Amino acid sequence: MSFRLSSSLPGNMLSTPLFKNLFMSSISVITFAIYPSIKVSLTYYNAVQAYNGFAIIRLHLSYNKDMRAKFMTSGSRSRKSRSRAIPKFNIPRPNLSFLNNVKSLTFVTYFASFVLLSMVIGLLVVVIVFAYFSRELPNPDRLLERNFELSTRFYDRNGKMIYELFGDKNRTLIGLDEVSPHIVDATLATEDSDFYIHRGFSIRGMARAMKNMIFGESLQSGSTITQQVIKNTLLTSEQTLPRKIKELILSLQLENKYSKDQILQMYLNESPYGGQNYGIFSAAKAYFNKHPKDLTVAEAAYLAGLPQRPSYYSYYAGDPQAGMERKDYVLYLMNVRGWAGSDGKRFYLGDEDYENAKKEELQFQAASVPFAAPHFVFYAKQILADMFGEELVEQGGLQVTTSIDLDLQEKAQQIVLEEVEKASSMNVWNGSLVVLDAKTAQILAMVGSKGYDLDSQPENCISGITGENSCKFEPYLNVTLANRQPGSAIKPITYATMLSQGYPASFPFLDVPSIFEGSAPDKPYIPVNYDGIFRGVMSLRKSLGNSLNIPAVKSLKIVGIDNMIDMAEKMGISTFKERERYGLSLTLGGGETKLLELTGAFNVFAAKGIYRQPTPIVEIKDSNGNIIYKWQDTGGLKAMDEGTAFIISDILSDDGARSAVFGFGSLLNIPGHQVAVKTGTTDDKRDNYAIGFTPSIVAGAWVGNNNNEEMNPNIASGITGATPIWNRFMKEYLADKPDEKFEAPSSVKKIEIDQLTGLLPQEGFPTRQEWFLEQTQPTARSDWYQRIEICKIDGRIANQGCKDADETDTKTFIKIKAELPEWQTSVDSWVKENYDEETYFPPQMRSRLEFDGDEVENKNDVNVEIIELENGDKVYLNFRLNVEVSAYEDVEVVRIYMDGNKVTNDKSAPYGFNFELDASGIGMHEFEAVAEDEDGNKGSKKVQLEVIGYAR
Repeated sequence: MSFRLSSSLPGNMLSTPLFKNLFMSSISVITFAIYPSIKVSLTYYNAVQAYNGFAIIRLHLSYNKDMRAKFMTSGSRSRKSRSRAIPKFNIPRPNLSFLNNVKSLTFVTYFASFVLLSMVIGLLVVVIVFAYFSRELPNPDRLLERNFELSTRFYDRNGKMIYELFGDKNRTLIGLDEVSPHIVDATLATEDSDFYIHRGFSIRGMARAMKNMIFGESLQSGSTITQQVIKNTLLTSEQTLPRKIKELILSLQLENKYSKDQILQMYLNESPYGGQNYGIFSAAKAYFNKHPKDLTVAEAAYLAGLPQRPSYYSYYAGDPQAGMERKDYVLYLMNVRGWAGSDGKRFYLGDEDYENAKKEELQFQAASVPFAAPHFVFYAKQILADMFGEELVEQGGLQVTTSIDLDLQEKAQQIVLEEVEKASSMNVWNGSLVVLDAKTAQILAMVGSKGYDLDSQPENCISGITGENSCKFEPYLNVTLANRQPGSAIKPITYATMLSQGYPASFPFLDVPSIFEGSAPDKPYIPVNYDGIFRGVMSLRKSLGNSLNIPAVKSLKIVGIDNMIDMAEKMGISTFKERERYGLSLTLGGGETKLLELTGAFNVFAAKGIYRQPTPIVEIKDSNGNIIYKWQDTGGLKAMDEGTAFIISDILSDDGARSAVFGFGSLLNIPGHQVAVKTGTTDDKRDNYAIGFTPSIVAGAWVGNNNNEEMNPNIASGITGATPIWNRFMKEYLADKPDEKFEAPSSVKKIEIDQLTGLLPQEGFPTRQEWFLEQTQPTARSDWYQRIEICKIDGRIANQGCKDADETDTKTFIKIKAELPEWQTSVDSWVKENYDEETYFPPQMRSRLEFDGDEVENKNDVNVEIIELENGDKVYLNFRLNVEVSAYEDVEVVRIYMDGNKVTNDKSAPYGFNFELDASGIGMHEFEAVAEDEDGNKGSKKVQLEVIGYAR
């Protein structure tokens, strides 16, 4: 079969069927354009005539010598009853003579002339445009006579070829009768549901393209299948008006010469389906190892969804999850939008078939990998396609120098595979690693899984699902691009936000049990630390170094969630879109990120606060050797102050700052090198990270399971999981490299501070050194320290009597204050329970001792007695505990406890409580009465009693 259409206008063009189609299309376009004007004009005309009493108007125009217009009317009364009376008017019967309708005739005549003139001019313009652009059109015969495409080659940064995208595509031509009806239906519903109805183009699509041109937007619009055949075979994919016009003309030519079935067959044989696969035959074989006639509805829907963006949707080369979502969308279109058949009737995928197809589990066949770094190559190819289009990338003979270091990539791949295998006993089935050049953010290595050429695991698992029979390991999924929860690896961004707001690295957090506002009043948020231990006062430095959860949550509360997300986005995190759904758990990894983006965010710290987007491309040459793209360092974007980036880097490289949790010399430490690193583990042990950097390199490692199955609960950050991958890679990479220090910028200064409070040193208390931004350096001592003159006898604030009797002493007390007033109660409770030293409990009340010579009377005393009971006495299950209190001031309350649990607050005498215990209460118990007067003075009494049963 061959295509023989002339590319120039024939002499009898006006009489050809093609021109008739063009003429009718032009009329359609012109009518579509002036329809609103016609409608408005006729509406106005009808309104005028209705006002004159006409009920029905029929307008007949005939162009003869006299240009006569005839009006026919008929009057009738409405049969619908009205709700109110209508005023009676004496309306004369209309005069149908021509002379009495001169005004109407003039209006119609002018309007008809305007419409006719517009049509003639429009047609003339279309003919001229058609003639002009037809001179430059390619011959449609090239549909089968095109030259072989040129191969695109990918090289590593050192010139080693890593992949060749062969121009000789993997394509096998087949007839439409050899294709499953499912693929035809899915293709029509997805790409062009009116294919069998239109003339090769869509008026709506043309109108949208014209609107985009007027408003300076892209001319790209929903092309018909005919237009896509032209675009895929005869024209470039550039989005310009001349190319659109050529596409339209060629579409008309193609529709005029070939049947709809032939055009659809061309589309199915030409469309790209990912990688080297062009045409439906190659696609069906590559993805499902089937002949196209044997495809199921779900398989057909999957393949039909690929051509729009094959590099992205491909199961092997793109995002498998996105491909499955695209498949479901195609099924939705088949069910809801449907498609027109060759007979013009509308068809739809039935509801039952739709639901069954959605549930069908696709079985992809294993892909062969004849090249290095497949995850990276496919990612680079996707970036290239976004830059230049699929066609140029796959056919243009490009020479692409990528950022990858092939030797480093192979080393990284080997480390990931071996370390994941070592961790298999902890239910770890997959791992990944991404490495960036810290100074450029170029990707030096990208390991998307432990092995692209391995089989999915466990055996006979089903890819792309979760739950039963799902795959813990899927070789083709590039985990560096997948959304996963980062755990504590996100905390440096929160603390960087805090430093940027003026808080210092010495800021004291209170790592104590704390309650935060939750999703509902009855659902408070109560985080705990990784090891369940609370450590009291911890500086920002130690809170970040030891990855403590309570301080991190408090930090986010202080800086604000929106501000933290703003900082994350400046650092390249793109996944925190729905801000309203995030709470304080965001700082513990409650929002998903991509490993590549998270590693790029850490690159900001290494790059002194500058964000550069991670890139896989260094240089691109066309088939003639001309450079059409070259990476250049534009300086990046400032995400944070250089001093802030330095302080975070200094904290993350401080082995002492993390020693409370990780100890000294852990796997987070690289001997002989200053290396900053942060780990992260989700609470449910589904994801584990280690991301670290020097001033020259950044490496981010992850381990977990593709189906989100939990790993062994004993997996520990800094010891197992991702840390061994990160540690081994950094050691091998830095083995022959000199040690690089994080250089302190002029905007920071190290000064001596009080160790506990982080402010200026307090005499007699330990100190340390800390880095400060200029504007955050402390200028005063902390008000935590309180020097109080006390009475030696009772330890209360000295009154005048104590001073006169020379019975005073001056002591320094420490009143630990919460970060925010709302947290003070929980801080006080924890201090009271965990600190025994009187230093942390400054007296609140003044002494009431009175001195009379050598005699001292204590008016602070509150005396408590438990009446008629002594230690060891026996009581029944039902008994009363009577309490007697004597005090200088009125008694405010008497609290009674059993085994430390309060049972009552008695506020009126006689004080006591009637116990009514059940049989489980038999045995020894401690009872206590605590009395408090109106000045806060307290007294107490305890007694040990044996409960023996009921009274007889």
